Amino acid sequence: MSETAGSFAAAPGARLLKRFRRYIAVLVAVWVGAALPFMLLGVLEWRQIAADTEALARERGEALFRLIELTREWNARHGGVYVPVTGHLQPNPYLVHPRRDLVANDGGELTMVNPAFMTRQVAELAAERTGVQFRITSLKPIRPDNAGDIWEGDSLRRFERGEMDQRIAFFGEYRLGDTLRPVHRYIAPLHVTPACMSCHVTQGYKVGDIRGGISVTMPAESLLAHRDERQRESVLVLLGSYLLTAGLLHAFVARARRHYLTLEDLARRQESVIVERTRELKLLNEDLRRKAHHDPLTMLPNRLLFNDRLDSALNHARRYERSFALLLVDLDYFKEVNDAYGHATGDELLVDVSRRLESCVREADTVARLGGDEFAILLSETTDAGEADEVARRVVELLGEPYVLTAGMARVSASVGVARYPAHGEDAESLLRHADQAMYAVKLGGRNGWRVYAPTMSAGRPGH
Repeated sequence: MSETAGSFAAAPGARLLKRFRRYIAVLVAVWVGAALPFMLLGVLEWRQIAADTEALARERGEALFRLIELTREWNARHGGVYVPVTGHLQPNPYLVHPRRDLVANDGGELTMVNPAFMTRQVAELAAERTGVQFRITSLKPIRPDNAGDIWEGDSLRRFERGEMDQRIAFFGEYRLGDTLRPVHRYIAPLHVTPACMSCHVTQGYKVGDIRGGISVTMPAESLLAHRDERQRESVLVLLGSYLLTAGLLHAFVARARRHYLTLEDLARRQESVIVERTRELKLLNEDLRRKAHHDPLTMLPNRLLFNDRLDSALNHARRYERSFALLLVDLDYFKEVNDAYGHATGDELLVDVSRRLESCVREADTVARLGGDEFAILLSETTDAGEADEVARRVVELLGEPYVLTAGMARVSASVGVARYPAHGEDAESLLRHADQAMYAVKLGGRNGWRVYAPTMSAGRPGH
């Protein structure tokens, strides 16, 4: 197989591969394009779940904070409460108050529990019973243990700068008791109230100032487990929705592709039919044109085409001042051959005559059958009178040779009349008439010869 043939053979395969790659690219685009909105929805859903989890943690922390704050406010408004001194509860060494310690009527010792001391006592009980830790903290603590850790200190400074009024945070590992566990922490500021001034006036605080804060630390396992479960459910829902959506789009693209391929195949078949029909019409038109302008027996140009070429030769000769010659050829004794052997043999002889006439002229010249046994030769361009004479002489000699036909041997001769442009006429009618008169003169002179037109020749034609 040649290189060209191989390339043509490979072309359909290359087109199919290119088309398949384009189809795969569309499918990838469909799956990726469908994934993007679901990924965005997933991100938004996860953020919403995280926000809900944080809001729930804040709500829990804020509820405990408000309860503790109200308890402290009640304590402060009553100037503290007195409880019996026990081995577990000793007087607060950081409380400076003239009535910190009292003796009851029954002789028992009582000590004052102020809001801060009460907060520590309740915090110990809450840690023991529920695992929740909360404590009072301050940037200027009276009791050193009340100093805040890094997160609490940063939060208190932000409160003082007015950047926030509460704070929530999650920690993956935080020590609660003896174990490290995930927690969420809440802290909010404690403001100085009029009831607090009896203890804190000496520290320079005013009503409304931030005295410190209470931080609440709560176990977060159940809350985080709930968050993780919601996130897993959202992932499954979004994944299922994505697969369903992308699958439907995939099926739509595949169906559209099959429809497109069907239409393309139909268009290709129609195009092939159109090409074939166009080719057939072209051949038919060419055949009709050939039949309209050529003799069906000899396939030589007929009178119509010959006249057209004669007009073209005239126009060319006038434009470029050239000359050409016209020869009319009439067979002698053709009727006798027809009568003796029949029309089929006569047709065979006419075909042979047409081939002999074509051998006498150049490719640029025209040999035509005008009808019956009459032919014409148009020498499209001649440089001297001798060219037409030589062609006429060859025609007479060649047509006078014997014809070997299917039915037997036959002989005819030719009478040839010659007219030249512009010597013998400057239009088609004159040239044809004068060539015909020259041929008639040959007939009158005994046939089997050729003559050039002369004004002395008569205009009639004998029967033959």
